[in-house]
Amino acid sequence: MNSKFDQFREAALDLAVDSFPESVDCLDSCLDNIEKYKEYVKMGSRLTTKNSLSDLLDEDQIHQLHMLMDKTKRVDLIEKGLHQHLHGIPEKRRQELLSEFFASKPYRVRRSTISRTIAREPTPFSPDMLLWQTPRHKNVILKQKREKSKNSPWDLMNTIGDQYYHLRKSIRVKYDSKFMKYCNESLLAIIGNDSFTQLEAMVQDSEQVEHIWNKYQQIIGYLKNEEDQLTAEHYGQFCRKIYRLLPIEQADLMSWLSPSQRFRIAEMIQDPDVNDSQVYEKLYEFFNKASGDAKDEADEVITLGCRKFIAHHLGDQLAEDIEDLRVAGGAGSSHHTAALLFVKHYEIAEAGELAHQKRIDESLSICKRIYLDYDGSCYCNGRSDSCDPKTFVCQNCTGGTVGYQCEKCPDDLRLDKSGNCSVALDLQCFCHNHASECIDGVCQECENNTVGDHCELCDVGYFGDPTKGRECTKCPCPKNGECSYNTVSNRIECNDCPKGHIGERCEDSESSYRPFTTEASTITLVDNQL
Repeated sequence: MNSKFDQFREAALDLAVDSFPESVDCLDSCLDNIEKYKEYVKMGSRLTTKNSLSDLLDEDQIHQLHMLMDKTKRVDLIEKGLHQHLHGIPEKRRQELLSEFFASKPYRVRRSTISRTIAREPTPFSPDMLLWQTPRHKNVILKQKREKSKNSPWDLMNTIGDQYYHLRKSIRVKYDSKFMKYCNESLLAIIGNDSFTQLEAMVQDSEQVEHIWNKYQQIIGYLKNEEDQLTAEHYGQFCRKIYRLLPIEQADLMSWLSPSQRFRIAEMIQDPDVNDSQVYEKLYEFFNKASGDAKDEADEVITLGCRKFIAHHLGDQLAEDIEDLRVAGGAGSSHHTAALLFVKHYEIAEAGELAHQKRIDESLSICKRIYLDYDGSCYCNGRSDSCDPKTFVCQNCTGGTVGYQCEKCPDDLRLDKSGNCSVALDLQCFCHNHASECIDGVCQECENNTVGDHCELCDVGYFGDPTKGRECTKCPCPKNGECSYNTVSNRIECNDCPKGHIGERCEDSESSYRPFTTEASTITLVDNQL
């Protein structure tokens, strides 16, 4: 096209010289503009044929846009930022890049794998450090090892770090000392004693996780060569999981959204006429509409994210109690877990011990609606129809009952057949609070899934210990199978799996480790985790 245009211009000049000499100067004066136009056409072609956002912006520019979005939640500012960096880009391409930006991960997440070939390899773990791994954990690592071109030793180490971070506290306490020693020695060797002591003091002073990580980034920035810097970066990414110093952000719970869904949520957040509850209802709508792999990803992101969030802000024990209740299910379980969560939350908040209160409230709302599947309704065992609007604890319980759901009596009373609290029965009954009558010392009509002369055992298909006040919870096994407590591994195991399935909870296929898709799958996805 350009060659034909040049031929036409030369022909016009020849004609002007012969017949219209006064127009020659005019045509010559257009030459500069013609050249600029040709350059513009070339630039437009370049902008429309680039493959990705990273081809047009460097990592620092993308990082700045992510920081702006995280701080303001304003889509219009991101659009303006892209316009500044990509002046002259066609509208269609600009919208494509905007969607690509919302689908991309923040720089801080992606940084852990950059230039990994330059970093030294990590010190291997001793075999006794990994005895906690289940068959599912090992299978994930095995698959990564088979893809050597995609995964370095640091990637494998980070996956192990993720697995360990989500273990139940009762398992972690047995291995914490080994992993702490590993991290302490690795970091001391590369950043030195003075820098390590500074970080240690910040942790002991309970400084914010973000401040500790920023200090660490500053320290490794002063290391002498890039190999040391990248090696320290990798060790830092792993060890912050061991030290449990990961920041918990509301955005982490929404990483499963599609670019268009994120765009819609961001628009709602900045709309002054849209309240928070409407935003969370829209999230819940997106979650319910997801299917297939997208649904699995969303469920895993929210389940693990909420458990990590609850453990981080409100304690490991509460996180484990809530997860056990959630998995066990049953009438009113979502209300019970929500009450547990919010009572503890407001206890800590009123003591002034929670930083970033608004961010925490946002994450709590997502976890309440999706992770706990709680819609705000009251379940008070027929003894009340109102709940505290903040903690969701039942109010004005009848019959002298108390508890989050009007489910029990004060210590010196027992529930009678009419559902009221009355004077305790003869202690010789020893019914562990699961029966209201006994004949000749034998408890009658044991309740709450208990059996035995003294309601001291759990019924078939349930596990727990009524003698120690532990409720009988439904076994996490397919087809209502029986389970038992393994005193060696401290885990609940299914006694008998359906044909073709293996694993502690029948979660794996004998041939391909394919998860067993039943009601038990919700617990096998996060085996022994928080």
